[in-house]
Amino acid sequence: MEVTKIELQLIKLSEIQSQEVSWLWFPFIPYGKLTIVQGDPGDGKTTFILNIAAKLSRGESLDGGMNFTEPLNVIYQSAEDGLADTVKP
Repeated sequence: MEVTKIELQLIKLSEIQSQEVSWLWFPFIPYGKLTIVQGDPGDGKTTFILNIAAKLSRGESLDGGMNFTEPLNVIYQSAEDGLADTVKP
């Protein structure tokens, strides 16, 4: 069995250029970042996210805090909800 060496790379924060966060929906959903929606079962997380995805794909905004000018492409990934009984309806 061949042993693979993993080399760790140290990065000095003094060498990192700071940049401002770009927001899709301020202050809830930043562009290019992971956004997690959590809550108890039945709280409406899936309904909320699918509503946002549907509106974005039609070029509609939830409120004045959303920053886009045309319909957006949306990828929805689910490992829990059924397509036929939850996602499509």
